[in-house]
Amino acid sequence: MNDKQQALIEAAIRQDEKMLVRWLTKKLGDPDAARDVAQNVFLRVWAFSETEKIDNPRALIFKTASNLALNELKRRNRFERRHVSAADPIENDPLKHVASLAPSPETETSIREDVTLTLAAIRDLPERPRRAFVMNRFDGLSYKEIARALQVSESSVEKYMIEALKILREKLRDGKGATVVAFPRKAKKKIRGS
Repeated sequence: MNDKQQALIEAAIRQDEKMLVRWLTKKLGDPDAARDVAQNVFLRVWAFSETEKIDNPRALIFKTASNLALNELKRRNRFERRHVSAADPIENDPLKHVASLAPSPETETSIREDVTLTLAAIRDLPERPRRAFVMNRFDGLSYKEIARALQVSESSVEKYMIEALKILREKLRDGKGATVVAFPRKAKKKIRGS
């Protein structure tokens, strides 16, 4: 480092020291921590100037201070996450940190929207596919039971279900082609003795 650069850095440090400490105090909320960070800034700028030419010492000082202040804030956040204060019994309550089994408000809203869309899509189905779908998925009837109730063959019920599912999947797709609401298969009833 040449004498001219050394003089520029020393002048910038003397001129900006108080302003830098005030700025860091505002950012960090602690005058002692601000002075420590400012000291580290000056040491780093000084070390950097040993090997590099510095055109704007003031800019380098404040940029370095900004980076070190950010590092200090991150360090504090990590410390606070890892250490629990014994002074606050509410914070130490282990039950406070147990995840709730209840859905979040966003999830609940999303589920309500899905149900509303699904019911509207089911209402819009043609009559026979709608009736077959409702009997199967909501009432739990088998294709044979639905065929008897609708007075049609089981293959007709199968066709109604295929048509209903196809229409519902098309109506309930999002903009990316994924089905928004899934229609799980009806759980098979276990037959006694099998």
